[in-house]
Amino acid sequence: MARKGGRDRGVLEWPPKSGRWSTRIWVNGRERRIRCSTKSEAKALYGRLKSEQLSGKHFEKPKTILFRDVANDYIARIDARRKRKGDDKSRIDRWIAELGDLDINKMGPRHIEKVLSALAEEGYQPGTVLRFFGVLKAALNDARRLGMLKENPASRVKPPKVNNVLVRYLTAGQEATLFEKLPEKYRSIVVAAVNTGCRQGELLRLKWSDVDWDTGILALRETKAGDSRRVPMNSTVQDLLSNIQKSSEVGPQDRIFPLDVRYLRRAFDKAVNASKLAPFRFHDLRHTFASRLAMQGANDRTLMALGGWKSPAMLSRYAHLSPTHLWSAVEGLTTFAGKIPDGTVTKTVTGGSEEEPEESQPIDSSGEPRAARTHDPRLKRAMLYQLS
Repeated sequence: MARKGGRDRGVLEWPPKSGRWSTRIWVNGRERRIRCSTKSEAKALYGRLKSEQLSGKHFEKPKTILFRDVANDYIARIDARRKRKGDDKSRIDRWIAELGDLDINKMGPRHIEKVLSALAEEGYQPGTVLRFFGVLKAALNDARRLGMLKENPASRVKPPKVNNVLVRYLTAGQEATLFEKLPEKYRSIVVAAVNTGCRQGELLRLKWSDVDWDTGILALRETKAGDSRRVPMNSTVQDLLSNIQKSSEVGPQDRIFPLDVRYLRRAFDKAVNASKLAPFRFHDLRHTFASRLAMQGANDRTLMALGGWKSPAMLSRYAHLSPTHLWSAVEGLTTFAGKIPDGTVTKTVTGGSEEEPEESQPIDSSGEPRAARTHDPRLKRAMLYQLS
């Protein structure tokens, strides 16, 4: 039996020298005392209780915490902080339907992987499955933060691999075909989407008070990220909004595009199918916006500012280069100065050319020679090596 200072830790005489003996043990960090008649009885009881405690009999069972309660509490607190509410409601509802009656401390990777496999079999794309997984992992992480869960089982689940390079954007010809099939009522919002990169919800929430004609700016009061953003209008968008404003009487608080989202989606999908462009979504107009800017030479910082992307990794999902654009880039190599009319390549400097090329100096935009990047004379001359 463990002793401290020559005394039994589990046997206590209190008050001292009173002849009143107790056995004490600790359960889940709390001290418990049991009165005994004699010191010998207290010693024997302590030994038995300690043995039972080590076998698990005297450890209190943790309270059952249902995933349903954890998930609903998490969504309620998250929506209370968000401007856009209910974004994750449908996803968390699916998890509640599958795992709602399960104790979170008994939830394992197998339970989660079973649901993810079911979502994939139902035809959900990997990106959508990943969003389902993300909201579950966030809810369980929150439970762990609050001390209800020791370990998040989702951390041991390998998430589905997503190919972010989804090449879905419109060429000029496809855009013309889509407009032919789209009712005139919905054409203006599609034009605005292609020329601003705004999301469908952002455009539908726009009011005339959000238009700054002096600076040519659209003020998005509420974006997907929950913050505000300013979007420049090109001449196409300015002419479009000006014509809409002139054609009807509108007030500052009136919506620019007073359309019902259900009818808009239905008409757009019908036009896409008639144009044989499926699968193409309204959100892919945002892909088109970014891709066209990239093909015009806009750099990543410009694209991020115009589209409201927070990182280049997010931007890579939207900015695509068409095969024709890429072909034009490599075709430009055919005009390289080192090529001569008969299609052969000139001899290299180290290959024994008859004339040494004159040392050239870099030229800036003004036409004047500018200083070389290095002061090392050995590095001022381009060294060409012949490959055999």
